[in-house]
Amino acid sequence: FIRKYIFRKTKTVADESTEDRIYSLDDFDDTLAIIKKVLWIVGLRLTLKDSDNARFWFSVFYWFETANILMAFTLQTMETIEDTKGASSFEDATTLFRMIPCIGFLPLAILKSYKITYYESMYENLINELRSMWPQGKVTEEEHTVISKALKQLRIVLKGYYWCNYALVISCVVPCYIIIIKNIFGKNEPGVLPFLWWVPFDPLQPIVFEIIVVIQTWHAILVMSFILSGDLLYFFFISHITTQFDLLSIKVNRFILVPTDQQLIDIYPLAIHYKNFKNKHSPLELVEMQNKKLCEAIHEKELLDIIVRHRTLIRLCKDVETIFSFSLLVSFLNSSVIICFSNFCCVVIEKWYEFMYKSFLSTTLCQTWLICWYGQKLLDSGERLSQSLYSCGWYWTSQKIKKNIHIMIHRSQRDVCVTTYGFTKICLASYTAIIKTSWSYFTLLVQTYKQ
Repeated sequence: FIRKYIFRKTKTVADESTEDRIYSLDDFDDTLAIIKKVLWIVGLRLTLKDSDNARFWFSVFYWFETANILMAFTLQTMETIEDTKGASSFEDATTLFRMIPCIGFLPLAILKSYKITYYESMYENLINELRSMWPQGKVTEEEHTVISKALKQLRIVLKGYYWCNYALVISCVVPCYIIIIKNIFGKNEPGVLPFLWWVPFDPLQPIVFEIIVVIQTWHAILVMSFILSGDLLYFFFISHITTQFDLLSIKVNRFILVPTDQQLIDIYPLAIHYKNFKNKHSPLELVEMQNKKLCEAIHEKELLDIIVRHRTLIRLCKDVETIFSFSLLVSFLNSSVIICFSNFCCVVIEKWYEFMYKSFLSTTLCQTWLICWYGQKLLDSGERLSQSLYSCGWYWTSQKIKKNIHIMIHRSQRDVCVTTYGFTKICLASYTAIIKTSWSYFTLLVQTYKQ
């Protein structure tokens, strides 16, 4: 493990063979594999050609799981209301704060999975279009750097986020199973449920306690799977769209050849690209490239492909905005509350050696940061395209091509982003705002508790 992941030799571009720069649709499909695994647990099927009978039973399975989460939400809400009625002071009410982070996850899980069923055709179209745009065959060194980095980041995020969320489930339910094992060996320890439910009987009596723990464990796995289904697809779409924006920027940078002169010195990117082009082509091809009519025809054809790709990416971003904006708004509001009350539970209620609410806090911080980080990546990729349009050799082309590039520059100056239902752009500044808001709520809560 140490040799493979820690002290491994960093591979440079010169060390890479030609096969390292050859890509296929399998590379794209590999990034979708873990998402399909989660969707199978949830009962959702995207881009899979199932029979009508199989789709019907998967649909029944999904709505059965949704009904179970609704049942858990109802029982936890009823228990919270009952405890609120019996609380005579603020200190008595602190036990209620333990349930707020748990309750917050339930409606969010239903919302994120329901969006997939409601916009199923749009989800499938996004996947298919991004798959059709995926580069196949040998790519340049610059393109290989962009693609390999994006693939590596996406795989780490998908796997890390997947295991981080299920680690939260483990931290919640493991103490209950430890109590069950101790009772089997005659310790007779009092039972503690991972989540508080309202039930018309004693939930801690023998056999009943074990059954409820198993049911709540299953519900916790369902909730995490429902949340993962929406979040992993969001990371998947944004990652591939930003990769396509960066590949388009590379194409823009080199689609116009500008010969070096007294103004364009050798160290400028346009000059470096022209030098590489000269090294790869014969003198006869270079003479042909100096033909203005031929160059203009080539430039017009390449610019048309760039414009079509740019419009497609903008449309795909709007589709992502449509299907994710409302759930992201609810997720951000929910995150502010969960971070606040998880902090309070870690400081006031939970003992130092207990990890349930510490796991809640770290998972929510990780989830919110990743959503904002990918939103920032999308903004940055749009800005890089705008810079590439301005930095390309547009001054070396005809008036017609200059006008088209000017229109693209004007359009690319408008941010390509995902918003929280139109309220704010999702970026790292949004993450800072959420942390500030949560900290303000937390300090107010702690001061009230001390008084």
